[in-house]
Amino acid sequence: MEQPNTRISEFFQRFVVDSNSGDAAAAAAHFADVFLAAGPSGAQAVKAGDFALALPRRIQLFADHGLKSTTLESVQENRLDARFVLADTRWKMTFSRDGDERQVPVESVFIVDTQEEPFRIVFYLAKHDPIALLGSGQV
Repeated sequence: MEQPNTRISEFFQRFVVDSNSGDAAAAAAHFADVFLAAGPSGAQAVKAGDFALALPRRIQLFADHGLKSTTLESVQENRLDARFVLADTRWKMTFSRDGDERQVPVESVFIVDTQEEPFRIVFYLAKHDPIALLGSGQV
């Protein structure tokens, strides 16, 4: 990922490491106590504790579909005000099953509260469902 070295890009680099570690608590720690999660199926307020409990099932779902790696391709940041930054991100998910390897590009939008360290995600928009993209044959 070629990115300017900003505090937001550093935040997302830590987020990637923690998300890929399989440690649900470490990944959930990047989110506010309550955050808004949105995607193709709608939006809902989520408690970080509930999110941490659900993450192992999500990790297993991706593993069952052959997820090999997730890499952050880019982060474009837009400061909304003195406190919040909108981060438009692009990811590459690599799936491998039965010798067939596929790259699934996904995009997400985050709003990050930067008022104090550690930063926290207060809004997460998954623009795509990677499993649906994988199953559609479009990638």
